[in-house]
Amino acid sequence: MRLQTVLGTPYLPASQSVRLVGLLVTISDIPTFSLPLRLLVVVDKSESMMLPMVTQEQLEALKRRGVLRQTVRDGVTVWEYSGAYAPELENAPRGVDFVKDALRQVVERLTDSDEFALIAFASRSQTVITLSSGNKRREIIRQLSNLETLELGTETRMSLGLKEAIAQIQMMPTDGIVNRIVVLTDGFAQDESDCHMVASQASSLGVSISTIGLGAQFNDELMTSLADRTGGNAEWVPDPTQIPQAMAREFEQARKVGAPQAQILIQLSQGVEVRRAYKIQPVLAPAPAQVVSERTVALQLGDLVSGQNAQVLVELLAPPRPEGTFRLARLNSQWRTKAGWQQGSPVDIVVTYTSELSKTTFVDPQVARAMEMVTASELQTRALRDLQAGQVGSATKKLEAAATRLLNLGEREKAQETIKLAQNLKQGEQVSPEQTKRLRYQTRRLQ
Repeated sequence: MRLQTVLGTPYLPASQSVRLVGLLVTISDIPTFSLPLRLLVVVDKSESMMLPMVTQEQLEALKRRGVLRQTVRDGVTVWEYSGAYAPELENAPRGVDFVKDALRQVVERLTDSDEFALIAFASRSQTVITLSSGNKRREIIRQLSNLETLELGTETRMSLGLKEAIAQIQMMPTDGIVNRIVVLTDGFAQDESDCHMVASQASSLGVSISTIGLGAQFNDELMTSLADRTGGNAEWVPDPTQIPQAMAREFEQARKVGAPQAQILIQLSQGVEVRRAYKIQPVLAPAPAQVVSERTVALQLGDLVSGQNAQVLVELLAPPRPEGTFRLARLNSQWRTKAGWQQGSPVDIVVTYTSELSKTTFVDPQVARAMEMVTASELQTRALRDLQAGQVGSATKKLEAAATRLLNLGEREKAQETIKLAQNLKQGEQVSPEQTKRLRYQTRRLQ
């Protein structure tokens, strides 16, 4: 892989102050060879996934007839069937039907070198299909029907399914293969801290967790965090009919991975620190940093796809220095292969300290845009947290500030969504779960 770097400014004022320096890193020439895929799908099998789905017209008709009542199942508000005869419900599809269809399509595309497992969870977890070779596709497809008959309780304890997936991976070699867990849920997980612990374990093993949140009642901050901490993808599927397409996209991207669990190693010079790091492309998300040694940090990029450049913004704090050139850091890329870690060629990041203040006013527009994108994203994230804490006034101010930055970036459509949400809050209106999820997942697609 090749690293190309752009500093926000090549000149810093010779002074007694610490300076913030933006560094934009583009990762290109990602290997194109195809790696086998180890795919473990962890599926929510709570009651809500078994409920029949009807059109809005059918729902209104059933409500008028008095055969439905509103209730909460698995943390999800639903309309419950009272038992009266309703032919509309007999052949209505359920969420689990779309899950089975999605899994069937994925299994049919496995190669003999691939591996597949299926784990279900609710109050308990159960392995439906143990980790099996792709050459057993017919048997795997036959076993998919077992998903429907499972009764695992009414709660959503996602960590149980994730732990079972990790346990199966730990029994296998992890180098030279794309290790991917895909978790799908439509409920609010009741074990967030345990899920984060499993994510840390997955990251240390070189396993990415991709998440697919279904509907409006799942905890979206948890789902995006699991993906970001492990280098996976996070997707929101408002409608169960979109599950097959979402699963197909995830499978297709996993199939094209050329650099599993890629990292950027940053060897910092004395006095230099990393303030924060964000992935800019292909999605806008934090780049977790792991301390390797006293002066070396590894930015976790996850699985990089062949033929697709990745981009990371690193904000460095440069120490005060006299006039002259100074190497802020040395960068290198590395990724997992069957033979172990493979490294690219190192790149030195050099800045010039000068007393000519006219030279220090230049800011590279590409770096400035990336920094503005990150600020807008963080403002929106903090606004959503304020909303969860009931701090409406603080959330409104942060949303307005984020909207201003989005407008400056030319992201008018996304800015209007943010402005509308802020206006609703000012008018005392309730914010729907759909609105907060749309805001969170849209922000990740800023380019």
